[in-house]
Amino acid sequence: MNVGELESILLFVSDLTAARSFYFELLGLPIIFEDGIVVVLRAGSGRVVLHRIDMGHDERGIFPVGEGATGVAVRFHVDDPHAWESEVNRKGFAILWKTQEASWGRFVVIGDPDGRPVVLARMKRFS
Repeated sequence: MNVGELESILLFVSDLTAARSFYFELLGLPIIFEDGIVVVLRAGSGRVVLHRIDMGHDERGIFPVGEGATGVAVRFHVDDPHAWESEVNRKGFAILWKTQEASWGRFVVIGDPDGRPVVLARMKRFS
């Protein structure tokens, strides 16, 4: 099994307004979605997702990124997150969050060898 294209880089930020200003107003990345917790910007064929470090999107709570606004996660496109969860379990790597649905897609979060989250997701397209 191989992952697909790099779908997005998630940057966990302490000040969403300041980060939005930097990436949108200064760098000129177009905003394709925002909701007060995240701002999603187009960056070529991928996306930069600015995500508040202090807030999750639902009852699961805060995303497992470690301490402070330096947290980062990598998200790759996959067709079947559940199949990936099975493969990751079979190979003995860490599952941080089991396969589940979210407003933005279906995903599983696995841990890299240093504990950083790697999101394998089938995304819904906003545009």
